[in-house]
Amino acid sequence: MVVTAAQAELRPLGLQRHKRTRIWVEDRGWWLLFAEFERAGAETHVGVGVTWLWSGTASVSYDLGGRLYWREETGDFATEHPRDGHTWVRSIHYADDGQFSTGLKQITGIVRRRVEQLRQEITTPAYVARLLSAPQSRVGATSWWHTFHTGAAAGLSGDTELARRQFARIRPDRMAEGWERDLGRRAAALLALADDPPELYRRLSADISETRSRLGLPETPPGTPPEPQW
Repeated sequence: MVVTAAQAELRPLGLQRHKRTRIWVEDRGWWLLFAEFERAGAETHVGVGVTWLWSGTASVSYDLGGRLYWREETGDFATEHPRDGHTWVRSIHYADDGQFSTGLKQITGIVRRRVEQLRQEITTPAYVARLLSAPQSRVGATSWWHTFHTGAAAGLSGDTELARRQFARIRPDRMAEGWERDLGRRAAALLALADDPPELYRRLSADISETRSRLGLPETPPGTPPEPQW
């Protein structure tokens, strides 16, 4: 039922089911837009997110976005739990086919609206750099990865001053976990290119191509991401 309902709403938008998972993906060149229907027992959670393709990951991840909350009586949705006195839910509970089908119809429509919203918002790496470098109110938003993504988006847009500040904040000597140290080394290598904006852009573009290969995506489309005016 989930697959049928998701296909009906998301395939017309150009999203394709990822293998045999409950994830639908759209390739945007330098980022992926995806929708996820996660089953947990009798509950189905939904989320819409973005994976930045300079990350080097071999799987989709919520680099931006996350699970959705919604009001069943109005269809309003939010990406964080509103504290406004109304009842917001974050999953569909399966009781019977009829009830579940009705819930799926509502939530797949909400997912479609969120997909269209992110498509309109995310236009260029420069926009992403501004978005990520703005003050963050969400707890945990300013992680090492958040800092790295901000620097990468800035580097791709030609804003080397912002890229330099962000990459300089990621210090391998302050990191304990293996993945943190690996991220620190990547940031240090990119920081070393901050005085050569075209080379920094080329390095990040190569990282995008490598990530696309790991994810089994086609070669990077020409002109992706758009090259800044130096």
